[in-house]
Amino acid sequence: FFLKIDVSLKGRFKDAFQVPDPLQVELEDGGNIRDLLSLLCNTSERSTDIFYNEDMRLKPNVTVTRNGRFIIHLNWLDTSLSDGDNVTIFTLHCGG
Repeated sequence: FFLKIDVSLKGRFKDAFQVPDPLQVELEDGGNIRDLLSLLCNTSERSTDIFYNEDMRLKPNVTVTRNGRFIIHLNWLDTSLSDGDNVTIFTLHCGG
């Protein structure tokens, strides 16, 4: 069974990936945010360094939400996904 997940890439990620918004991806049942990010980078044009540091930790400027909730308040990269979920990936900017 595969999950259908709608993924919206914003800002520099939208430019880097150049895919429809939202992009519908199929992920194996039981998949999580980490699996989704790996799937998105599973091409010759992209590697996981767009999202991860050298030690495979999410870069500080990469923000991910599932159904409008920040994954930092859920189960981080191990946040499970369900069929029909909406995931948004963007860069959070701060300043004044």
